[in-house]
Amino acid sequence: MPEASNPEVVEPDETTDPAPLSTWSRVTAGAMGFTLCTAGTVAVFKTENQAGCVALILAGALFVILTIGGSPLHSLGFGETQMRFAVQKRRREVIASVSDAPPEEARRTLEVLQAIDPGVATDASFLYQSARTYEELAKQRFMTLFPDCAIGALPPRDWGYVDFQVIRPIDKRIGIDALFLERATSGISRTMVVKRAEKTVDSIIPTLIMSNVPLSRGAQHAIEEAQAHGTKIRFVFWQDERHDQALHAAADELFSQIP
Repeated sequence: MPEASNPEVVEPDETTDPAPLSTWSRVTAGAMGFTLCTAGTVAVFKTENQAGCVALILAGALFVILTIGGSPLHSLGFGETQMRFAVQKRRREVIASVSDAPPEEARRTLEVLQAIDPGVATDASFLYQSARTYEELAKQRFMTLFPDCAIGALPPRDWGYVDFQVIRPIDKRIGIDALFLERATSGISRTMVVKRAEKTVDSIIPTLIMSNVPLSRGAQHAIEEAQAHGTKIRFVFWQDERHDQALHAAADELFSQIP
């Protein structure tokens, strides 16, 4: 993977000026602000819902401020009540900055981002980049744990859920399913394991499922049932280098089953 500049992730600085709004954004904000202020003012004399009237006027005033200032607000509110306008843009910028970074660097950056912005854990682009980083880290660890191995791409046909091959001398190879899931997930479901076991039966190589979350009880039973029927499939829980020993043992067991 090519070298990339170190993408620093820092906690959003509310004193820093965000990127200015475009001309069309300012025109739209101005029109919405005028409309809401007018509606709120008219409503004061036409309805008894004073709270609703005040809300309309305040919302209109907000858009007028955006029009005059020309920049999106970082936050507006009191105490725990915040309205954030630049969060999504900042998330995208940070996530994009690690797309070409070395996997270790990308992992650290994503971990820091999640620490300062917990809501990013459900962001689709964050999950995609995290899964991609996890796969690259897995390849890196196999190269370290098995110095005689090579990482192979998949042939142009259906290999189920396998992401890449680990190939050792005399053409011994296993398929790796690098399964990254949101950390809030309680565990890999039985259904996910059953689907993978079925694909492994049709495959010509053994499959190792490695994931950052553990198996549920049902999934563990599914793995044991598949193995009892002769399916060459294994699972290993792996998050980082702390679990290298388990990763090495699981892969070595599958390699030993290849004639």
